Amino acid sequence: MRKTNSKFITKFMSEPGSFLQNKDYFGFVELDKFAIYVIADGIDNDTDLEGAKIAVETIISSFSERPSMKSGLLKRLLNLANKKLIEESKNFRLKVSLTIVVTDYVKARYALVGNTRFYLLRDGYIKDQSQDQSLTQQLVDQEKVQLDKVAQHEERNNLYCYLGQDEVIIPYISSKISIKKGDIIALTTKGIWENIDDGELIDGIADAKEPQEAIDNIEDMLLVKQPQNLENYTLAVIFIEKIYENPQRRQKIKRIIFTLIPIILILAIIFLAFYYKRKQKIHQINEMNYYIENAQVYAESNNFIRANEEYKNALSIAQKLRLMDDRDRIDKFYKTTEAIINADELLQQENYQKALEEYLLAKEKSYYADNLGRSYIDNQLNYANDHMKVLHLMELGDRKQNLEDLAGAKEDYRLARDLAYNIFFTGARQEAQDKLNQIHQLETEKEKEAEAMAKEAEEERKQEEQTEEQAAKERLEDQLNGIETSKKGDISYSLGNYHDAKMYYTIAKELYQKAQAYSLANQIEEKIQLTEKKIQNEADSKAKAARYEKDANDQFEAGNLNNAKMLYMFARDIYQEIQLHKDIERMDEKIKVIDDLLKEKNQ
Repeated sequence: MRKTNSKFITKFMSEPGSFLQNKDYFGFVELDKFAIYVIADGIDNDTDLEGAKIAVETIISSFSERPSMKSGLLKRLLNLANKKLIEESKNFRLKVSLTIVVTDYVKARYALVGNTRFYLLRDGYIKDQSQDQSLTQQLVDQEKVQLDKVAQHEERNNLYCYLGQDEVIIPYISSKISIKKGDIIALTTKGIWENIDDGELIDGIADAKEPQEAIDNIEDMLLVKQPQNLENYTLAVIFIEKIYENPQRRQKIKRIIFTLIPIILILAIIFLAFYYKRKQKIHQINEMNYYIENAQVYAESNNFIRANEEYKNALSIAQKLRLMDDRDRIDKFYKTTEAIINADELLQQENYQKALEEYLLAKEKSYYADNLGRSYIDNQLNYANDHMKVLHLMELGDRKQNLEDLAGAKEDYRLARDLAYNIFFTGARQEAQDKLNQIHQLETEKEKEAEAMAKEAEEERKQEEQTEEQAAKERLEDQLNGIETSKKGDISYSLGNYHDAKMYYTIAKELYQKAQAYSLANQIEEKIQLTEKKIQNEADSKAKAARYEKDANDQFEAGNLNNAKMLYMFARDIYQEIQLHKDIERMDEKIKVIDDLLKEKNQ
């Protein structure tokens, strides 16, 4: 009943143009529920077989058996036609450019391979039209060729899809197009669109009262131009004077409405539930962001305990909402503040070594948390390092005092006291001052002992001839002082303090020479030369170690941890060799940092 209650008027023309043979073909069938219109352009050189006719007849015949507007059917029809052309090819491979239009008298759909064209005209303008499957169309899409230059472009017939090719064809299949009373469908081959532009097509068809008049108008326009080497040209025009209207449409709409109402209610309930849940989620996300902002404010003021609490609250929400990216990001900030708090507690407990390690761990975590608290961590690292330096100086002072190097011990205690004062290390400062007082007391006692010895020597000298005894006493005293000073030099040499050793040896040499102990002076000269050599070697070794350390720092900054570790170990070996304990400890700290980074990286 659809065809009977609709009115589609179809007319067409198909001419050979300037050629002897017409390889175009048009065919259509209007069935009760569906209609099909097929226009084809043979693009091969076979003069015996008409590929366009074979393709059109194959498509119409197959469509008539099981008519439908489904896109899958149109694709199947094109594949059948493609297979048929390949089977029928003999002297030449049959090739066809083709457009199909199907309609149920209410809507229409078209499918295209090649560069035959579909136009839908409505109210005097082109409502819809097809696009060619050609290289020129690709250039138009890329804005490399203007649309009005397509008809003359040299690649307009260079098709990437057509019937008759071995490759899988990929047609363009439109969606369903609603049609209205008064619409006009036009199908053309390249003989028409190469010579008649869109404006002329509209002028020739839109003003016509019936399809044949439109056909005649377009043909007159074409022939007036008298184009050279006019291609085969085919034009089909379908006037839609009435579309099918379903008499049960209102009842159908009512049934649809009654069916949709409960569905809409269910969807509304689902939407409201989703909206409420989403609103609640947004509220929780805002609350999470509020915690994060608070944490950042606390962290900027170095209140890491409160920042840690806020990050913990934000992390709890991120885990609850399963916001994995936010959870991972917040977790990094949370663990960084946790490491800082642990390090601060260790520092307060005066466990400086572990505090230093924890601050280094916090610094590493801070790198992955937007450098959170970096300046605070660096300050605390310096603070912990300074405390360790104070303790180290105190330890050195104790060692020197045990070796009776009171001057060296006194210098170390003084440095420890001043550094402790600067960092408010009250206990160590008092301890260092107490030890300085003890050394002062020892020095006073030694001075008294020296005075007593001098008085005793004076009494002895009085018993002998004053001049001889005085000279001998002085030589003896100088020799003794030289021996004592030489011993100090030996002690400093054994401890690796070569500059102090050289000083003591030089003083001892002068004392021996003054005491006329020339053999001892010669022996001490050898020690001076050996010490100078050690000093020079130590300077060279220290410079070499400094170069290794600088290269290691560069490698560490570049992220080459293994190379940095190796260079730090080279530097450490040199510092070990020349007994520079502070430098050895610094290298140990850097090597440990790298080991921790490598361990975490391997995990």
